[in-house]
Amino acid sequence: METSAPPASKPASVSPWSPDPNIRWHFDIDIVGGCNLRCPTCPVGNLPDIRVAKGYMQPSLLEKIVKKAILECNRLQISLYNWTEPFLHPKLGEMIRVVRSHDLRCLVSSNLNIIKNIDDVMAADPTRLRTSVSGFTQEKYGITHKSGDIDLVKKNMALVSRARDRNHSSTVLELCFHRYLGNHEEEVHMRRYAESLGFKFVPVWAYFMPLEKVLAYAEGGANNVQLTEEDRTVIDRLALPLDKALEASKKYRDKPCVLQEQQLAITLKGDVMLCCSVYDQSKYTLGSYLDMSLREIQEKKYQQTICGTCMKNGAHSLAVYGAEELDQIALANVAEHHPDAKLKSMHELARDRHRLDQRLMRKVKKSYRKARRKIAAV
Repeated sequence: METSAPPASKPASVSPWSPDPNIRWHFDIDIVGGCNLRCPTCPVGNLPDIRVAKGYMQPSLLEKIVKKAILECNRLQISLYNWTEPFLHPKLGEMIRVVRSHDLRCLVSSNLNIIKNIDDVMAADPTRLRTSVSGFTQEKYGITHKSGDIDLVKKNMALVSRARDRNHSSTVLELCFHRYLGNHEEEVHMRRYAESLGFKFVPVWAYFMPLEKVLAYAEGGANNVQLTEEDRTVIDRLALPLDKALEASKKYRDKPCVLQEQQLAITLKGDVMLCCSVYDQSKYTLGSYLDMSLREIQEKKYQQTICGTCMKNGAHSLAVYGAEELDQIALANVAEHHPDAKLKSMHELARDRHRLDQRLMRKVKKSYRKARRKIAAV
């Protein structure tokens, strides 16, 4: 039997936080204060009146953050993005080197409508460079990647691929294809193009953000945030319908929040946000990361009222695709609107990627053994 979720009027938890040495912490750090696109599923596009910090994080500040994080976290990886476009930073390569110099995984995500100093970036060897798209043609891509140019993205994908090879980088290139209603026919074309350039192809069900707007949808408003007609139009385009997704996710509302327990979101000024899902820095900034211990940060998180509201609605589970039913809900919705669509579930795609990785690993091992035999025979 399900137990009742924490009421919205109280914090999600006020229990003292204690560290778990087995946690792999995820730090999502915005190193710039903006993005060059205005996507309607992202707060940069759908909350234009909310002011956030502008400018660039200096490498010296990132160095201090990373050093403190290493002292406090037994296991750690760092993403140089949350709501923003990393390639807007004039010293992105240097920022990546700050992280990599400490032998940490460094993840970068870009819309690839802009690539500055790509050779320097690839030479810095980020662990992964992810690109997100929502179509193969401008007709589809331009709807949900507003102000973006898919032909420029495809051109830049090729430039990134060549730069990686030219600089002998080990960076994993990944193309994340956002599935909406009506873009299924373009998925196969983008897969072929991406894989021809050495990108791993990862389709995902598109999701509407930030948390403030999700709760506005679920409860008719959150902290005076309201949905616009454009919001409702883009929600109707989701292959994974938001109402049914939230309904399914409520079944998992009593599960711990991964974002609360294992993740920190940090602004370009070095301030800690409540989590990576909220956007309004005037409401959800907890304080300077360098001025608080990890214990203090976590205890502040557990005192936030919005966490109770989020968990009551299952939004914390939906944010990480934590409900098992989501795949089938999305596939059924696509089939209802587009009976001709032949899409695999996330589970099937993950299984296929695992099998491919296993085949590639066997091929690498075989080549290695062959090379060793040749050396031994000399």
